Amino acid sequence: MAHFLGIVLRNQFNLFYRFGYSFIPKSELVEFDGIITDKTKEQFVNKFATITPFEYDEDYLVLHLEKSASENNCIRFETQDIVAIFPLSQQAKISIETKIDQRIKLEKPIFENVLHRIESEIEKKEVEKAISALWEICKIEQPLENFLTDLGLENIFKGLEYRRKGTKANKIQNGNYWEYLIAYDRFDYFPNSTLGFFYDAGQVFAFSKERPTFEGSGLHTFLEKINSENPKSTIPDIIKHLETEEQTKNYVSQTTMGDIKQYIVAPLYLMLRDEIRKTEDITKTNLFRYLDKFKEIGDNFYYSVILLGAFFGFRKFYDLYYDALNLRFYKNYKEVAKVVKEAETEVEKPNESAKTNKKKDKDTTVENAEEKVLPAETQSEESDNNTDLTKKDVQEKTDELCQYREIIENALNEKAEITFTDLGKLIKEQTKKKFSNDAIKGIVAEMKGLEKVKIGKAEGVKRKETAGTLELFPNE
Repeated sequence: MAHFLGIVLRNQFNLFYRFGYSFIPKSELVEFDGIITDKTKEQFVNKFATITPFEYDEDYLVLHLEKSASENNCIRFETQDIVAIFPLSQQAKISIETKIDQRIKLEKPIFENVLHRIESEIEKKEVEKAISALWEICKIEQPLENFLTDLGLENIFKGLEYRRKGTKANKIQNGNYWEYLIAYDRFDYFPNSTLGFFYDAGQVFAFSKERPTFEGSGLHTFLEKINSENPKSTIPDIIKHLETEEQTKNYVSQTTMGDIKQYIVAPLYLMLRDEIRKTEDITKTNLFRYLDKFKEIGDNFYYSVILLGAFFGFRKFYDLYYDALNLRFYKNYKEVAKVVKEAETEVEKPNESAKTNKKKDKDTTVENAEEKVLPAETQSEESDNNTDLTKKDVQEKTDELCQYREIIENALNEKAEITFTDLGKLIKEQTKKKFSNDAIKGIVAEMKGLEKVKIGKAEGVKRKETAGTLELFPNE
C-alpha cells in the first residue's frame, strides 16, 4: 500500500465525506513511506506553491491517505482510504471541530511549524499581484520589471514584515532605505499639508541613517521657512526649491540613487498612502484625480505606485483591476474585439451582393461599432464614405472616446463645475465635431468620480467629493 498526503479545500472534504469518494490529481499529492518526517514536511511546503492560495488556515485540511499504487494521473479515493485528518493550525482545529461531524477526529496540527513559510509565500505573491494590478489600473506603459528591479522586491518584503511585527521605523537597524519608508508612520506634529509629507520624508531619511530625528538639520530649517512663508506650496514648487536651494544640496545628493530620487518618491508615496487609507473608493482620491499630472513627474511617481501596491495588497485594488481588464465573463464586457472580427469577416468575403449593398453594410457596421465603442453623437462635420470598418477604424473610435474624456477631465481641472453646453463648445473647438448634450451626458455617465449637477438653470457636471483636500498642483 502507498501512503499519500492530500491537501484539500475544506469544502472538497465536505463533498468527499458526503458522497464517499473523491478524485485527487497526483500532482496535488505528496507520496511518502507512512512516517511524516522533516523531508515530508519540506515536500508538503513545496506542494502548497502549486495550489490555490488560502486566506484562512481553516480553508484547507491535510488528509493522510492509504491506497494501492496507481499509474493513473488522477486517483480515486474512498472515504475508508483516509487514515488521518490534519488541520493546519491549532486555531483551525478548534474552529473546524465545531462545524463537522462530531465523530470525526482531527489530529494534532503537526504542520503548524511550517505554516509561516507557506503563508509568507502566499503573501509575497499577493504583493507582486497587487503591484502589477495597480500598475495596470494607472495605465503605466513602461515595463514594471525594470522598476521592481531598481527597488528590490526583497527590500519591500522586509519593510512589510517589519510592519506586520509592529517594528517602528526608528527601531530598524542596518536596513535598506525602502524598509524604513514602508515601516514608517508619522508620530510627530508635522504640518497637515502637502509640505508635511516632505517633513515625513526627511524623518525617514534620518532613521535610515540611524539618527533619532531630522529636526535641526538644514532640510528641517528649509521646510520650516517654506511652511512659514508659503504653507500651501504645491508639489512642483516644493521639488523645485529642494533641487535649487543650497541649504538642501546635501539632502538631495544623498537621496539620489541613480535614476531614483528618494526625496520625491517618499513624500508622494506617504501622501497617497495616507489618503487611500481613509477611503473605500480609491477612484475618489487624488491618485486618480491628478493621475495625468503625477505621470508628468515620471519615474519617481512610478516607484511610488509600486510601494502603494505593495502596502495595500491585492484586495484593495482587485475590483478596479478587473474593470480595467474588461473581463469576458462580466455582464458589462465591451465586445470591441467581436465588432472588429465581424467587420474583418465582411472584408474577407467580397461578393456581388456585398458589392451591391456595400454602402448599406458599411453604414450599419460603422453605426454598430460606434454604438459599442462610443456614446451616441451627432453628425461629424467631416465624414468619410470611402472605407469599410476595419480594426484601425475601431481603434480610432476608441482613441476619440479617450480624447473626449480627456477634454472633460481638463475642463474640470480648470474649474470646479461646467455645463454640458460649454463642454460641447470645448469639444467642437478641439475636435471640430458637434456633440449634443445627451451625447456628452453619455460619456460623463461612464466616467468614474463625476456627477451631474444643476448650474443655474442648466445641467452640468462636477467631480464627486474626494477624500483629499491637499493643494497638490498649481492652478487647480
